[in-house]
Amino acid sequence: MFNFYDIIFLIEISVIYFKYGDDLMIENKNEVIQGIIVAVNRGDLDFDKQIEELEILCENIGINIVTEVIQKRKNIDKKTYIGKGKINELAEIISAFKAEILIFNDPISVSQRKNIQERIIDVEILDRNEVILEIFKRNAKTAESKLQVELATLKYELPKIMGLGKEMSRIGGGARGTGTGTRGSGETFLEYKRRNIRDRINYLKKQLKELENVREIKNKKRNESYIPQISILGYTSAGKSTLLKALSEDKAIFTSKKLFSTLSTLSRKVQFPSGLPAIFSDTVGFIRKLPVELIESFKSTLDEINYADIILELIDISEENFEEKMKVVEHIIDDILIEKIHRIIVFNKIDLLNFERIQHIKTLYPNALLVSAKDKNSIHEFLIELEKKMLDYNVIKSKKIYFNYAEMWKIEKLKNVIGIKSQKEVENGYVVELLSKENFLNKLIENNFLFE
Repeated sequence: MFNFYDIIFLIEISVIYFKYGDDLMIENKNEVIQGIIVAVNRGDLDFDKQIEELEILCENIGINIVTEVIQKRKNIDKKTYIGKGKINELAEIISAFKAEILIFNDPISVSQRKNIQERIIDVEILDRNEVILEIFKRNAKTAESKLQVELATLKYELPKIMGLGKEMSRIGGGARGTGTGTRGSGETFLEYKRRNIRDRINYLKKQLKELENVREIKNKKRNESYIPQISILGYTSAGKSTLLKALSEDKAIFTSKKLFSTLSTLSRKVQFPSGLPAIFSDTVGFIRKLPVELIESFKSTLDEINYADIILELIDISEENFEEKMKVVEHIIDDILIEKIHRIIVFNKIDLLNFERIQHIKTLYPNALLVSAKDKNSIHEFLIELEKKMLDYNVIKSKKIYFNYAEMWKIEKLKNVIGIKSQKEVENGYVVELLSKENFLNKLIENNFLFE
């Protein structure tokens, strides 16, 4: 049973940790602590990959996994996650490895956490979702992403606190009928905390809604823009930021091998070899078993892809399980998209493959594009092939226009806003094949700037 002080401690720690962002579990971010992964194998086909990813996630917050405790069973134990016998074995393993923290591969309820800690003392407990939330919290740089992470965290914690009500006895907020203090008559301490968290959640939602409205206005303007909008989506660490950095030649773009290093949409203007400009945007990466609360909190950011003209699904082709990650990415994109938008699979990191493997991938995925974000020549070829795809999908149009010699100044004026696919000299002038979004070409013709 939970006593009063257990509840106070649990809630106060939750509120302080998630409201103010203190790293209570790991005081020194540079400190490495020893951890053990605990998981129930229920026969998931990707179970081994889940554990591999969880270990990488832990590394990102300074936890060194010394061993794993896996139990095969049909269902998770409702009281202790793993069976009682395995819990006793786990206690011995913790002592042998001098582990300081347990990381569970699935969400852990408050009652499970309580029951485990009654049998195993002096050890911290985190579940997979809490590890991911911690990574997001550490990587949140903008005001919006900080609000989004806090909202996701509080929404994840609130159901746990909701389940504690029966364990509390009532304590009044003052004399009956006086309404003294912040709690009403008969209101429990737990109810008071729930109300505080709900109020905070509502406040965060209101703040994010205001930011969402501003973004929506900007996105509508972008959608009406004459410049193609291209979104880069993919699994975390697929190289999205590295690709954007290479395409835009912006050395200031931050890239990292750590997971979820990009939480806010980052956009840059890029020119194709033809001169056609486009806006490429990189957003938050995906991962299997991504907490629902995070997807919901970052929905406004992810919704930006609905304003894209084309979506690039970036996949790290050097990984053995790249097809599994493709499914994860495609599933999340399907949930986000409101309307059908052309999607192109882009295999990154081909510099890590041999010639035979590259040819095999081309055979399996004839419509995909291949690139090495670290190779300038590869980036150049990628842009040429992407432009062809955009023409095939009618994202952009080509139109041949005749310019006499006296009108060639128009080409110079259009160079930064339009692409030139070809230019052929004919009698008294040139026939130029222009590339642009159809609405821009039509506007130029309507305004008599161009004549068909």
